[in-house]
Amino acid sequence: MKKIFSICLLGLGLILLVSGAVAQENYVNHGVAGVKGLHTRAVLPPHDIFSNCGTGCSSYDTASGYYVSGLTGEGVGQTLAVGFTPTQTLTFRFALTPNTNYTSESAEISAYLLNGTATGGPTTQLAALVQGGTIPDYPTVRVVRYHGRVKVVKGTTYFLCETEPTSDATMLWMLSNSDTTSPFWFQDAGACTGSDITWLNATGSIAPAFKIRAL
Repeated sequence: MKKIFSICLLGLGLILLVSGAVAQENYVNHGVAGVKGLHTRAVLPPHDIFSNCGTGCSSYDTASGYYVSGLTGEGVGQTLAVGFTPTQTLTFRFALTPNTNYTSESAEISAYLLNGTATGGPTTQLAALVQGGTIPDYPTVRVVRYHGRVKVVKGTTYFLCETEPTSDATMLWMLSNSDTTSPFWFQDAGACTGSDITWLNATGSIAPAFKIRAL
């Protein structure tokens, strides 16, 4: 049985790290344990495709995050994907996500843009992204930039996926303050794509914080 001192196993198997300061505010939403957030909505500057964490991804839950884990780390193999749908056809430039290195292993996150649908989940790879800079050790959180350049089409759903390729490393992807409507899927295969991956739908849980920027 996994540790429960600072780790909550969510109803769908999704693993969330919650600090002691907020653990008493847990609640259950659609059978999934979450963390209460602020009911605010960000004002988006021009050329933002999506943001649930404000301008520059500066507004997010600093105390709680989901595991992004290697195959032998805490939250074994947990890989996360959150969806967005552009309202214009644009060129994706980068994604911003708040991350921290929970196990302090020397490692990076592998991030991808995936094709998919809101109701069916992620499917094939659209683009591999490049991490900019290092991810600090827990409890310090850094908003990390994941670069790429690929066309995204108006009205089409895409997913930002984060996975951990280092087997014994565990990262955290911090939660948004209140986003429970973005498509949110996860699996424990330790990869964003593959023929043997089964994605599980966690939509309705608080989504990880992320911002998508276009040219």
